[in-house]
Amino acid sequence: MDQNRLEYLFSRYAAGQATPGELREFDALMQQPEHEAAIKTAIDQLFRATSGTATMPEKAIQATLQHITGKPASSSVVRYLRRSWWAAAAGLLLLGSGAWLLTRPRQEAVAPLADKAPGGNKAVLTLADGSTMALDSSGQQVIGQQQTTIRQSGGQLQYSVQARSAVTTYNILTTPRGGQFRVILPDGTAVWLNTASALRYPTAFNGADRTVELQGEAYFEVAANATQPFRVKTATQEIQVLGTSFNINAYTDEAYTVTTLVNGRVKVNAPGKDAGVVLEPGQQAIAAHSGSQAMTVAHTFAPDVIAWKNGLFLFDNADLETVMRCLERWYDIEVKYEAKPDIHYTGQIARSQPLSKVVHMLEQTGQARFRLVRAGQGQQAKDRIIILE
Repeated sequence: MDQNRLEYLFSRYAAGQATPGELREFDALMQQPEHEAAIKTAIDQLFRATSGTATMPEKAIQATLQHITGKPASSSVVRYLRRSWWAAAAGLLLLGSGAWLLTRPRQEAVAPLADKAPGGNKAVLTLADGSTMALDSSGQQVIGQQQTTIRQSGGQLQYSVQARSAVTTYNILTTPRGGQFRVILPDGTAVWLNTASALRYPTAFNGADRTVELQGEAYFEVAANATQPFRVKTATQEIQVLGTSFNINAYTDEAYTVTTLVNGRVKVNAPGKDAGVVLEPGQQAIAAHSGSQAMTVAHTFAPDVIAWKNGLFLFDNADLETVMRCLERWYDIEVKYEAKPDIHYTGQIARSQPLSKVVHMLEQTGQARFRLVRAGQGQQAKDRIIILE
């Protein structure tokens, strides 16, 4: 660190003459623990060089103290420090060894992250009695549950019902960030559950319809049964089908729930907003998570929407934040923005790629730089992508 530069920044700051850029630069130095001794030395040299002749503007004292301590200074403190430049600097030096150290935010330990493996087949199954089971690609097991048998074969569960039960019980299949799983429901309906999602469903479809509840994203291939309609409920939509294939994206960190029909015919309702719409293949029903706007219908190329099921990220003029939300969920990372360049991406990337390769591909646009780090230590450590200018 340039000692002359530090002294210059402090003198400009204390005199109330620093530009916004100089303020940011000085603040960044103050927040770094390794610069603490140098900052104290600079302050000490500065007030000794003034020989106690200079005075410090009251507004500058107020601003400086509030910046360092996070609290307004009392009038008595300001009057004392305003007696001389030496006294003001000495007071700041004392704060540097006391209140400053107590009030400034604790710096997170950050280390470079070499790479991050992609997500895979993993989930948690919650049974009707509340017990849970961790599932992954290697599992091979048979689970008995009242009149229902569940077979796990790698990344798939399959339900079969021996006899109808008088009591309807439910299971919940939950995928963590970085996980995905497939389940064959008791009626033969196949569901691909994307990362960070949950599906609640009965262990046997005993009623007049077949109703499941979804959080997150899933692709459905519904077994046809004209006498027992299939329904999917999300927080903002309810989808009614007889036999069809469709995708629902209902992540809470997205602005909309989007239902895309691949084939067949479905009716999509947005409770409390409108009477619902009937979709044809290649159409989407879009319902906002907040506000009173009506559900809208748009045309799309359905195979692109379900690319995730086939192991691909597929972006069509997607903005940076949309892309980063996909990576956050699949690689179980956080994204920190030091800059938010206006970038849009079009193309496809295999979800089997390690994170470093995905980031490298995104950097080929030349419009943004990315840094992989691990922040924190131990169990609290979090892997991050930092977006740079």
